[in-house]
Amino acid sequence: MKLLAVLFILAAALGPRPAKAQTAALTDRAAARFLDQAAWGPTPASIAQLEQVGIANWLNAQFALNTSDLPDQPVLAANGKANNNLAPVQAAFFQNAVTGQDQLRQRVAFALSQMWVVSAVTTKYAYAFPPYWRLFRDNAFGNYRDIVKALTLSLAMGNYLNMANNNKGNAAKGTAANENYAREFMQLFTIGLTQLNPDGSAVMGANNNPVPTYNQSVVTNTARALTGWTYPTAPGVTAKGNNPAYYIGQMFAVETNHDTTSKSIIGGVTVPAGQTAEQDLESVLDALMAQGTMAPFVSRQLIQHLVTSDPSPAYIGRVASVFLDNGSGVRGDMKAILTAILTDPEARAGDEPGATPNPTFGHMREPVLFMANILRGLNATLGPSSAIYNNATNLGEQLFYPASVFSYFSPLFTLEGSEPAPEFQIYSTQTAANRADVVNTILYGSLDKSTTVSLTPFLPNGTDLSSMVDSINYVFLHSAMSSDLEQAVMSAATAATGAKAQAQAALYVALTSSEYQIVQ
Repeated sequence: MKLLAVLFILAAALGPRPAKAQTAALTDRAAARFLDQAAWGPTPASIAQLEQVGIANWLNAQFALNTSDLPDQPVLAANGKANNNLAPVQAAFFQNAVTGQDQLRQRVAFALSQMWVVSAVTTKYAYAFPPYWRLFRDNAFGNYRDIVKALTLSLAMGNYLNMANNNKGNAAKGTAANENYAREFMQLFTIGLTQLNPDGSAVMGANNNPVPTYNQSVVTNTARALTGWTYPTAPGVTAKGNNPAYYIGQMFAVETNHDTTSKSIIGGVTVPAGQTAEQDLESVLDALMAQGTMAPFVSRQLIQHLVTSDPSPAYIGRVASVFLDNGSGVRGDMKAILTAILTDPEARAGDEPGATPNPTFGHMREPVLFMANILRGLNATLGPSSAIYNNATNLGEQLFYPASVFSYFSPLFTLEGSEPAPEFQIYSTQTAANRADVVNTILYGSLDKSTTVSLTPFLPNGTDLSSMVDSINYVFLHSAMSSDLEQAVMSAATAATGAKAQAQAALYVALTSSEYQIVQ
């Protein structure tokens, strides 16, 4: 696999591996692969559960769960100054990822947060982020239109991209509506820069050039349509037409600051004069949702985050068709879209034992996923002072601090051979070495004073090292470890003395291998 060639192999208290139910339709490999795509990673218990209930029932159960939360933070720190400490929120995020029940909702919420970016680099107040995260959590299985509206009116986004306190222009004063949100709203969150065919390929126009989705006039008019919204009024503060930043509650419209003239927006739609700020927003949402380009644009990114960096045009097309119509005439149904992504023949093609790996399929475990996956597999306990978010930061992904509105890495990033590989944008020789250091620390030391792991399920039974290697293969590598890696793992274990040392050596080789770094 070309992606694997970029990497290199760096030198459950849950008890024994659960027995598979007699009626299970899924193989160990199929269940583990699915959980690497739909959850923060497989565990022996979650593999057994999925094999017992099947994918459809598992999805329905996950759609019904909404159990994880992030703790609200004080507005002010103990010293009376603004509270910029996101550590408690980051810690809670990883606690949820490693131990939470609503695994699919969490994974989808994280994917959406990487598409609809707000960064603490700019929006610094810690109390802004739990409410922002809940918008992804609560809308993850709803309709994409609801996601678009919720994020447009979110307080954190209002600050980050200047949607809040965006007033109508005043010709006499030489002012105009701020275009920042309107531009990123279309470019990054909904339709992109280029019109797309259903399979994600660019629509080509005159002289074989890609057809743009919008021009500057549409940006300007969309910005005008989105004027008039401000922050909620903070306790003890007198309400103003432009309230100061405050992140508890909901944004509301101040009609005197809204541009009520007509506007020509996306798709040639005319927003009529005289509408309220809410009506103009609804007009913009309706016009955007009517754009066929949204379906492949959004579908491709969701596929990239959950399943593979380089989905085929046919895969994109199949998911986009469900985005456009869930079978009941509904556009943007997230449950139907996610089901299509995770059950698509391309996603499930590698499920069968002995299936030949597709050299262009899969994606790298980005740091947040890498940390959560290893700790889940090792049945970790994250205590009250757990700080594994620092490890993700050292691997190149500081949770809630993407460098820009383009997120931690761009969905368009490619390797030198033009293969799409977004996560590799934050992969370097230093972070590669850091990955090995993290694995070493987990196995031979401790990440912090509060995080522990259990190697008990991987300890060999006497001289039987093959069962230990099989357990590692089952939990971490979809029961698909290559013969070369199996030999390397076995050799490392054989060279060690004592059951614990053998398990540590075997796990180190497996978890620093290129086969583990890439989710296939």
